Amino acid sequence: MASTNVRIDPRTHAALRELSEQQHRPIGQVVSDAVEKYREDIFWREMEEGLARLRADPVAWKDYQDEIALWDTTSGDGLENEEPYYDEDGDSHAETR
Repeated sequence: MASTNVRIDPRTHAALRELSEQQHRPIGQVVSDAVEKYREDIFWREMEEGLARLRADPVAWKDYQDEIALWDTTSGDGLENEEPYYDEDGDSHAETR
């Protein structure tokens, strides 16, 4: 795996080293996981902000709710009388079909 150097302050490096030792994982993996978590946090914060903007517009919110209701009607897709693909134990019945 290619690597690169990143300058960080000594406190952050000490915290990374401590996490690395506690979790028995390389510092690089701790950093990678932290960056991925940060990206997920940004994604969900932006989703919540977008939803808040949508809710603030009554017409847009109504249109959104109407579209959700329309899509909800497709979830049954006409298979209500079909045997379940999986049983309660999670076993597949695909081979028997």
